Amino acid sequence: MSIAIGHFAFGAAMTTLVVTYLVPTDRYPRTVILLGGGWAMLPDVHWISPIAAERLSQLHRTSVLTDIFWLHRTWDRVDPTDSKSIAAVLLAFLIVATAIAERRDYRAPASVRAAYREQSPSESTD
Repeated sequence: MSIAIGHFAFGAAMTTLVVTYLVPTDRYPRTVILLGGGWAMLPDVHWISPIAAERLSQLHRTSVLTDIFWLHRTWDRVDPTDSKSIAAVLLAFLIVATAIAERRDYRAPASVRAAYREQSPSESTD
């Protein structure tokens, strides 16, 4: 089973790429990215759950549905020994995804940035 930081990093990196390329007008992209990292860790809730921990653990080990949490089950099978090296690679992937998102944001032509601003909902000045 892969360590938690690896799951979080992969989920956050994939969410970063999704937000960058599929939802570029999102008003709270950083919050969505953090939620994506948390989503990737959700199958591990059995470690801290005060109720039904054994049942949740069984689902974690056996259900293919845990792959909807940013390939959680796949990463657990790829990294059964909690390798720090794999976690480091996944953190590097998060850094690269963040750099890609930043580059795209800063290098967008002024006309594209203006079009995105026009498309996004106006913010209130309460």
